[in-house]
Amino acid sequence: MAATGTLEPARQGRPPGGGKLAPHADFLIGRVEKQGDITMPELAAKLNAKRGVTVHPASLSRFLLARGYSVKKNAAGDRGRSR
Repeated sequence: MAATGTLEPARQGRPPGGGKLAPHADFLIGRVEKQGDITMPELAAKLNAKRGVTVHPASLSRFLLARGYSVKKNAAGDRGRSR
């Protein structure tokens, strides 16, 4: 009570906000719209090269999924693979 002046419990969970990728949303979405078949590791490398931000490809995927972008797989990608 001495720190806040109230007996209410503190808010649980993460604070609201977009994390470290939020300031780069325009850059990331622009890259995805420009090059629709870009992979998450390629996007992570471009973000690191252009903006100096290191991020895991899975974090990029979650960031884009939360904004309505989905990963679409097609049969064309499988044609080049040997079985």
